[in-house]
Amino acid sequence: MRAGKSLFLPLVLLGVLWLPTLPALSQNAVLEEVVVTARKRQESALEVPESISSFTSSVIESGNLRSLKDIGLIVPNLYMSTRLDGYPNVSMRGMGAFGNTQGVGFYLDDVQLFSDASSRFGDLERIEVLKGPQGVLYGGSNIGGAVKFVSVRPDTEASSGKAKLGVGEDGFLDVEFQTNIPLSDTWAMRIFGFSETYDGFLSNPGSVRANGQRNDNDEDVGELDRYGVRATIAGSISDQFSAYFTIRHNDLDAPNNTWSRELSGVLTHTNIVDTSFNPRHERTTTAGSLELVYDFSSVTATFITSLTDTDSERQSDLDIGQEWVLDLLRPEELKAVTAELRLSSSDNSPLQWQVGAYYLNLERDLSSLLNVTGGFCYLDPGTCDPAPPDNDSELLVALPFEVSDRERNQLAAFANMTYRWDRWELGLGIRADDWETKRANLDSGLSGKASDTEILGRGSLTWFAPDDSTIVYGTVSQGFEPGDFNLANFAGENALFGFNPEEATQFEVGYKSRLLDGAMSLTVAAFLIDYTDRQFELQAADPSGGFVEGIVNVGDSEQLGVEVDLVMAISENLVGTLGFGWLDAEWDSGVTSPVTDADLGGMTPPNTADFSAMAALDYQRDLGNGMRVTSRLQLRYKDRAATNAQFFDAPGDEFPFWDNPDFTVVDFNIGLGWNAWQFAVHVENLFDEDYYVDAQEFPNFAGSAIPGAPGSVVIGTLEQPRRAVASVTYNF
Repeated sequence: MRAGKSLFLPLVLLGVLWLPTLPALSQNAVLEEVVVTARKRQESALEVPESISSFTSSVIESGNLRSLKDIGLIVPNLYMSTRLDGYPNVSMRGMGAFGNTQGVGFYLDDVQLFSDASSRFGDLERIEVLKGPQGVLYGGSNIGGAVKFVSVRPDTEASSGKAKLGVGEDGFLDVEFQTNIPLSDTWAMRIFGFSETYDGFLSNPGSVRANGQRNDNDEDVGELDRYGVRATIAGSISDQFSAYFTIRHNDLDAPNNTWSRELSGVLTHTNIVDTSFNPRHERTTTAGSLELVYDFSSVTATFITSLTDTDSERQSDLDIGQEWVLDLLRPEELKAVTAELRLSSSDNSPLQWQVGAYYLNLERDLSSLLNVTGGFCYLDPGTCDPAPPDNDSELLVALPFEVSDRERNQLAAFANMTYRWDRWELGLGIRADDWETKRANLDSGLSGKASDTEILGRGSLTWFAPDDSTIVYGTVSQGFEPGDFNLANFAGENALFGFNPEEATQFEVGYKSRLLDGAMSLTVAAFLIDYTDRQFELQAADPSGGFVEGIVNVGDSEQLGVEVDLVMAISENLVGTLGFGWLDAEWDSGVTSPVTDADLGGMTPPNTADFSAMAALDYQRDLGNGMRVTSRLQLRYKDRAATNAQFFDAPGDEFPFWDNPDFTVVDFNIGLGWNAWQFAVHVENLFDEDYYVDAQEFPNFAGSAIPGAPGSVVIGTLEQPRRAVASVTYNF
């Protein structure tokens, strides 16, 4: 069921809900100030000269922001979800790309996440989404922006905790626990843990194969099991010296690449995944970080270091069919070490500054196999017997697919400052980022090595109103994504095929204001982005029947856009939120498809929507006698989005050009609290909208096993249909 195809649906509905309440606008209604650390110092979000979306713990809870997709849908001009192999897909303001090129940095307490950004993080104080290049303060892999998870810090004042149980449709069962434990007058610890199981909404029917047999699969192909625990300890070593230590472990056992398969660009959003086996992704991550802060009165020294260790094994049914043809097994080990030393001013003088250095060592080792089974003859139509023998599922040969060692090192120095005089603030920043990447194909013996030094700048000029309630600003910022190597090489070459770094420069002007005596906040931003050497991941069928996957630099593009965010305290009990984004992204003249050489100039790059919007109403009321009621109604809209079909489309081919259709998702949450207890019901996707956040054209490796299928198919990540979850929470 389509909830609505027009962008104006969420706006009209919000207006209908707001209008009856506006005459009753309370003089006592005031919005809570939102404090962020976008510039690595605490300040009001309305005083930072850049576009920021921030969500407090109450919005995270009532809005059910549990996944990257939930955050991506609620932020205009952000297209983000979890790939079906458990890694992020993200495009912000048209920057970044789906696949191995991340484009946006993810952080937990200022520590970058490299392997488990799509994990579940609870016990959060807020989530910050920083839009636009963040190269100066955050470095490489932040070309489109940054998503920051900020956890609640341990508190020495009192013991507290929360236990929550959620039960929902399709076997959903979730247990969550968090507690704060004072250890002394100056030290405390927090523990957060969760366990989640879910049968999922995808179904493997176990269809009859060409030999008359069925595969022995569990029908619940989308079954998910995950759990995690995080412990933090914080305290003072002396009056000037403090420490914050965190360690986390999470374990994921989830479906892998269980794509919905479409045979044309007219998408049906099927929940049937008719594969020969149920492919899985098992991933375990253990990570720790240490933050040391020393206060030198007017200067603060901060040192943050982290270690991440991830082991994962991904299985894929590459042909996406019930016949046994081609399967992938992808074991991977990832280790990341980071360190940052930062000196910051800590007085109230007009000059605020930061200088620092950053180090990264990232290693990824893969030992993947392409398994060719007895049904491989389906790759070549007409060579299979009408009824293949019973052993068509037996392994014939296991071919090395991705057998490599990969390492990236970055060493950077940065400086940032702001100077305030009268009603003006000038901001300047610079970063020198020296990166080196190495990759060796252990099967072919070929290798590649590349390095460079990126010089990134940032500048802003801000005007403050006399009462500091309004700012008008202009900002220029830069970012980049490092280059690297694919595992393939051209015939006759003795080195791996590499791709260059991509770079972006953004020009943004904006307005932020507190209105109606603090009852309303309004932010407006307009931006222009010059984006060069864009990286995209492509998959293609090799003429020999193999599989070629790699990243290429397609060309340059330009993005022009506008964003508006409005928050209003309609009364003491009711808050309304409205967000809107418009984006005009185009390939530059002369850019051509890396597959067909077709002219792409003027077309919209993949995974970019022209319009997006969100609207929400939050209601809270104290009923007396220890009772309170809370509710949230939210609508999230994404316009149709361009896809990678533009790289493959050619006049007269059998597979038409197509876009990912627009969609509107409506959620509703209502809760009743009584003293220490909270009872709630959350309905996600109230109108049961069928939609893909991630959809792309993909080679048809099943060959004639799919009668009448074209040379390519569409693979989509079907998102959550309507689901109701009831929960009970006990606070202690």
